[in-house]
Amino acid sequence: MHSADAADRAYLDGVACERAGRLSEALAHYRRAVALRPDHAAAYNNIGVLRQQWGETAEAVAAYQRAVESNPKLGLAWFNLGNCLREENRLDEAVACYERARRLLPADSEIRLNLATTLRDLRRFDEAWAILAEIPQTSPDRAKAELNRALIHLLRGDLARGWDDYDSRHKIAPTAESWGAPRWDGTPLSGRSILLLSEQGIGDQVMFASCLPDLLATAGPIFVECDARLVPLYARSFPHVTAIPKTTAETALPSVGDCDVVDSIGSLPRFLRRRIEDFPTRAGYLRADPERCSHWRSSLGRSGSALKVGLSWHGGKDAETRRRRSVALELWGPILQVPGVRFFNIQYGAAAAEAVRVARDFQIPLDDGSDCDPLQDLDDFAAKLSALDLILTVDNSTGHLAAALGKPVWTLLPFAADWRWMLDRETTPWYPTMRLLRCRAADQWGELLQRTARRLTSAVFTRELLPSAA
Repeated sequence: MHSADAADRAYLDGVACERAGRLSEALAHYRRAVALRPDHAAAYNNIGVLRQQWGETAEAVAAYQRAVESNPKLGLAWFNLGNCLREENRLDEAVACYERARRLLPADSEIRLNLATTLRDLRRFDEAWAILAEIPQTSPDRAKAELNRALIHLLRGDLARGWDDYDSRHKIAPTAESWGAPRWDGTPLSGRSILLLSEQGIGDQVMFASCLPDLLATAGPIFVECDARLVPLYARSFPHVTAIPKTTAETALPSVGDCDVVDSIGSLPRFLRRRIEDFPTRAGYLRADPERCSHWRSSLGRSGSALKVGLSWHGGKDAETRRRRSVALELWGPILQVPGVRFFNIQYGAAAAEAVRVARDFQIPLDDGSDCDPLQDLDDFAAKLSALDLILTVDNSTGHLAAALGKPVWTLLPFAADWRWMLDRETTPWYPTMRLLRCRAADQWGELLQRTARRLTSAVFTRELLPSAA
């Protein structure tokens, strides 16, 4: 068999194995294809896909680069390379790849969406806007374009237009309308009952719950679906709200016939937070269990007069977001070496080994976090947070929860921060007791950690944990 034919056969065998879920075998076939024909662009592209899927981004980038070198007209490989570079936070390079892919595949709206998102993260807003405008009204991805546009508005602080466009997410995922009851239109509830459906993650549910006190003044019965771990907190914090644990069964919710209107909790800001001035200035709206708070104050109080600081260093639900928001604990040396501080591990998930290793390397006391598991008991975790002096965290649900409890929180943000934190602000209207500490450029975590360490050193002496924004 001619080597070119053999290469194609190996490539097709790889495709078949990949479709059957035999990914290691698929990789072996793709490798044989490129060994037989070193310019087999499609095989290199598929090697990149597998490597990226396994989290081996450096190897994936190399494979995609070989693909586009072998066939510069392979638009899919340019797109995949752009996605992989974006995961690595190499945003300018990603834009160049998306532009090549867009020229080669002009009808592909997904390329435009990813290009616009990357331009947004680079703060090239006008260019992002122009790209989104290219997606036709009839495109299945039009709703995603509108949502992307909403995030640009919100990021820039244009809340009214941002929340109006943010409603487009209901065109992408199942919505309140599917429950059959009329959707709330923002008019005064005047004693009418409302069912609020949960959406997104713990942090989002906590943040949007800050709108609930606004409804309590006039609404009739309020039913709020939420993550089951939030039910005890909501029941204690909002005694006139019925918190319902989220399940996959529709029957777990009250019958829509028992409620006058229904909506998603993430839609409340559309009516209640259209301007910065609409945000309340109250510090904290969640209440931890007093008995558990007393337990944790006693337990953590053994650190004496040292400032008790909780550390959380990982965040994000998907690989790209985790890579962008997270900062490996071993890089926190400038902060961990600040005198007069006792640090506590409040990182959820599998972080115990990392905490133990860093505690040994820096010769500081740092518990492994096994005394309280937020993934199992969020109510107890809230009490532990309440017993700390300061929470120092990356952008994750721990920061939301601590700030909703009214605790001082310093949140470390990447340059391309999430839409809710807006641009260049050191304070956030969502949480009066949170301060935002930002990277001044992409991948400048080292400078930010040094700056934060200086700030923490000052706080040890002044006990001023929430200084005025600079």
